[in-house]
Amino acid sequence: MCGIAGLFRLDGGPASLEPVRAMRAALVHRGPDDEGEWASGPVALGFRRLSILDLSGGHQPMHGPDERLVGVFNGEIYNHPQLKAELESKGARFRTRSDTETILQLYAREGLEAFDRLEGMFAVALWDGKNRELILARDPIGVKPVYYALVGDTLYFASELRALVAAGVPAQVDPAAVLDYLAYGIVHAPRTALASVAKLPPGHLLRAGPEGLRLERYWELSVPAEAPARMDPEEALERLESLLRASVKGQLLADVPVGAFLSGGVDSSVVTALMTQEAGKTVKTFSIGFSGARAGLDESAHAREVARHLGTDHHELVLPASVLDRMEDLAQALDEPISDSAILPTLLLSRFAREQVKVVLTGEGADELFAGYGRYKAAYLSEHLLRLPDWSRAVASSVARHMGKGRLFEGLPLETVGYSADANAHVRDEVARAVCRADFLADAERPEPLDWLRQADEPHSLSQALAYDLRTVLCDSLLMKVDKATMRASLEARVPFLDRSVVSFAFNLPAGLKLRRFKGKYILRRLAEKWLPKPVAWRRKHGFIVPWEEWVRDPKNALLDDLVRDRDLGLIFDESRLVTARRHLSRGGGPADAGQFFRVAVFALWLKSLKTGTVARA
Repeated sequence: MCGIAGLFRLDGGPASLEPVRAMRAALVHRGPDDEGEWASGPVALGFRRLSILDLSGGHQPMHGPDERLVGVFNGEIYNHPQLKAELESKGARFRTRSDTETILQLYAREGLEAFDRLEGMFAVALWDGKNRELILARDPIGVKPVYYALVGDTLYFASELRALVAAGVPAQVDPAAVLDYLAYGIVHAPRTALASVAKLPPGHLLRAGPEGLRLERYWELSVPAEAPARMDPEEALERLESLLRASVKGQLLADVPVGAFLSGGVDSSVVTALMTQEAGKTVKTFSIGFSGARAGLDESAHAREVARHLGTDHHELVLPASVLDRMEDLAQALDEPISDSAILPTLLLSRFAREQVKVVLTGEGADELFAGYGRYKAAYLSEHLLRLPDWSRAVASSVARHMGKGRLFEGLPLETVGYSADANAHVRDEVARAVCRADFLADAERPEPLDWLRQADEPHSLSQALAYDLRTVLCDSLLMKVDKATMRASLEARVPFLDRSVVSFAFNLPAGLKLRRFKGKYILRRLAEKWLPKPVAWRRKHGFIVPWEEWVRDPKNALLDDLVRDRDLGLIFDESRLVTARRHLSRGGGPADAGQFFRVAVFALWLKSLKTGTVARA
C-alpha cells in the first residue's frame, strides 16, 4: 500500500519534479517506509511506500521490461503469484517479487487489457513511452482512489485530493458538489468537492496524450435482468465458502504481520473464522468499545465472544462515550468530506492496530452483496408491486415505505414503483435551501442525476438496488472512509468480500438466498453457522455507531460554534441560519435537523483542514 503522484505535460514540455515532491510530501503517511521519483521529458512520477511485499525489492517508480515503460502503483494484486508464473512460462524474466513488476510485465505483453486481469485493489499510473501516453487505472470496485486535475496543459494526479492542492491545484469548492454532499453525505465520483479535481471512477482508465484526455471503462458490474428463481441452497453454500476461502487466503499474502478488524457482527466474524483456518498461526484481532456508553452503542462484548470462540489474540481499544469531543482529530483523515461518524473511531482503531500489524482484513461489502441493510426489504417488496392487482398496490407500497423507514437510500424517497430522481432532487434542494447562502445557490448548477437513476419510471429490482449501493454508497463512502482512516495510520486494509468472483456470485444468487422472511444475508448467516455460535450468525445488524447526535446537540460544543462563524464556511453557508439551527438543536430539535447539521460540521472540518488560507468557491 502506497501513495502515488505525478504530472504529465500535454504540450510536450519538460516536467518539473518540484510539484511532484510537494505531492509526495503530503502523502508520507500512506508510505513512511520508502520514497522515489523519476522524470523524463513531459512526465514526472513520485512515490511513497508502505512496504508489504518484497520488502527489499519493491522500490518505485519501477521500470518494465522495456525502459520506456515506467509505473507507480498503490494497492495489492492478489492473483500476482499466478500471473507471474504464467508470464514466466512465456519467457518473462523478473527482477523482484513485487506485484508492481507483475503489472508492468503484463501490460508490456497485453496492453490495456492487462487491467481487467488484475484481481485486487489498485490505483496505477503507467508512462508508456512507446505510445507517448500516461495511463491511470482504478480497480473495478473502487477500493483505492486516484484523483486528477487538468490545469492548463498539465495533468496532475495523486492518491489524495489534498496532495493535488499541495502542488498548487486550485482549491475552489464546487457548488454542485456541495449540493450532492448535502443530499447524500458524500460526493459521487467522478465529481469531488473541488471544481478543478475529478476522481477516477471504479473500473475506468484515464488515457492522457498530446491529443488530450480520454476516459474509458474497462470493467462494468454485470447485473442480470432476472436472477434465477431457484438454486439449491447447499450447492450455493458450498460455492460461497469456496470463493470466500480463496479470497481470504489470497489476501493473507504479505511479508508483514496481518490482523483483522473484528466487530462481532457476521461479516467480520466470517472473515476472521476463515483467517484462523488459512493463516496457519494465531490471528490478531482488533475491536473498539465505549466506556460509559449506552449499551446499544457498544459491540465489544460480541467481538470478545467471537474472539474467544475462534481463539484469536484479541485486542480491544476502549473509547470514552465523548469520543466526538476529539472531532478535530478527524480533520487529519478527512481528505474528502464524508459524513460518516464512524470515520473517527476507525482512525483511532487503525492507529491502535498499527502498533502490532501492518495489514488488516475487514468485512466491508457483505451488506451490499447479500442485502444486509433494512432498506433492501423495501426494494425487494417494491420489485414485486407490478405483479399485484391495482387495488392492492397502494397497501403494498405503504408496507414497503414502513420497511424502508421512508427511505430506500439515504436521501432517496421510495416511490410506488422504483425510485424517482426528481424526488431526490427535491430533497437535495430542500436541504440546501435550509443552510446555504442564497447567492451561493444562485451560482450552483444542479447535479445531473446518476445514470442509474435516469430510469425513474421503471420498476427496479433488489439486484439493481444492491448494484446502486455498490457503485455509490460503498465506493464513495464506506470504502473511502476505510481508506482515509487506515492510510492516515499507515495501515493497509483489505476487503475479501469484494473479490470479483464473490461479487459476481452474489449478483447471480436468487433473491430468496439473500433475503428470507425479510432477514438479510440469509446465505452468509447459514455459512457462518459452520464456525460460529448460532446467536452470532443470526445477530441483528448493528453497525459502527457513535453518539454523534448527542455531540451535535450539546450546547457547550465550542467547536461547532467556531465552525459556524468560520470565514471560509461563510462563503457557502448562511451563518444566521446555522446559528439558529444550533439553538434549535440545543433545545431538542429533530433527528433530521441533527443529521443535517452534522453534515455541515463535517464539511466545515474538511474545508478547514484542506488549507489554512481562504478557499474560494468556483
